[in-house]
Amino acid sequence: MPNTDHCDIAVAQFTIGQSYTPELLEEVRAKANGAAVRVTGPTFIADRRRVPGRISLLTNAERVIVSIQCG
Repeated sequence: MPNTDHCDIAVAQFTIGQSYTPELLEEVRAKANGAAVRVTGPTFIADRRRVPGRISLLTNAERVIVSIQCG
């Protein structure tokens, strides 16, 4: 069972500069031991809720991952 209070963005650093795909999201989720992962950006609908243990992949308008954060 994943730890929902801990966010380790280091497991997702490899995604920066890559185009978002559902497979990439699942790969991050697997590397994060099933932790919550979401993608956000101008072409994605996302809530403004902060979830401390969730990894957020932030994309640009071309759906390229430009940064990662917790929440």
